Amino acid sequence: MKFTQLPFANLLGKKGRSAALFLFALLLSLSIFGGSLLLLSLRKGLRSLEYRLGADIIVTPSGAFVKKGLESILLYGNRTTFYMPRSRLEETLSVDGVEKASAQVFLATLSSGCCSVGLQIIGFDPASDFTVQPWLTKDFGGVLEKGDVIIGSKILSSVGGTLKFFDVPCKVVAQLGETGTGLDNAVYTSIDTIQDLIDASIRKGVNEKMLKGAGRYISSIMVKAEEGQDLDDLCRRIEHDVKQVKAVRTKSMTSGVSDGLAGVSKVVGVMVGIIWLLCLVVMAVVFSMTIGERKKEFAVLRVMGASRKKISSLVMREAFFVNAGGCISGIFLALLFALSFHPLIKESLNLPFLLPGVAGMTLLAIFSFVFSMTASLLASCGTAASISKIDTGLILREGN
Repeated sequence: MKFTQLPFANLLGKKGRSAALFLFALLLSLSIFGGSLLLLSLRKGLRSLEYRLGADIIVTPSGAFVKKGLESILLYGNRTTFYMPRSRLEETLSVDGVEKASAQVFLATLSSGCCSVGLQIIGFDPASDFTVQPWLTKDFGGVLEKGDVIIGSKILSSVGGTLKFFDVPCKVVAQLGETGTGLDNAVYTSIDTIQDLIDASIRKGVNEKMLKGAGRYISSIMVKAEEGQDLDDLCRRIEHDVKQVKAVRTKSMTSGVSDGLAGVSKVVGVMVGIIWLLCLVVMAVVFSMTIGERKKEFAVLRVMGASRKKISSLVMREAFFVNAGGCISGIFLALLFALSFHPLIKESLNLPFLLPGVAGMTLLAIFSFVFSMTASLLASCGTAASISKIDTGLILREGN
């Protein structure tokens, strides 16, 4: 047998020891790659949410339940409906420090025969909108005609198909890319179309108590502040000058998400650190134990002419092969789990969750592999170095 074949023969000959080292290398890379992928996906989801909000301030009807309702749409895709008079838009535009303002209208559909599916519809005014259209153009470069809708990535329909809301057919003209937020479960349309849908919902007995003339009501106002404005001060001016509204900075709406992300980051970081340290310690112990078991083997190799450096390289190659197999397997398992169960992960975390693209995952996998391999090989360096201290003659005389 050639010397280069010895690492494989040794690994196959000691299946229990090799399996243990393989398992700990797997756990090491799985924890590093899985933890990093989780945190990266959460941060990407938060950035996606902040980008999609697009405004400096969001104005809604007053009442604590409204803010919670708006967040439930943005974060979780819950169906929520609330309204205020359209006159609030003109009043907001007249507030000193407001550069732009655009109204949106929300409508929650039913899970019944009059609607294809129960979801949230968001109507916007193309003439004044500055928050929705900038990112809609990535997936839809046309003009929304009356009756046209654009659906989120999680809605089961196809472009060119038809969805029915309150018995009103709507044509699907585009489907948005995934955002990792509740907006993936929303439908976007023009404000004219959603007013027709609200009228139809009233005829169906929905919204009857809330609305008398659908065209006179809106749900929220997206506000862009003039350059240099203090946003907290502007929120106070809006609430003072416009009756019965709540003005909220978009950053404050995502602060809860940021806090949740920080909490998850700490937990994941601690868990990864514990697993990482445990795996390294155990791997170092297993490698050191092999020295006692293999003293005679190394002594025989020395008698046959193998140098101490060559025997050390033999141990390092064994460590490299078993660790490489474990690290690759760990990354593969973490990636398979993330791709298969990311909707469940997002639901359990209650936070925006958006997996990185192929390039991002590839770079993360390379980083995790290099980091895990470096740590694993460092754990075996002590074993390789201790080989130089073996007294070949003494071991052979003792029969060890």
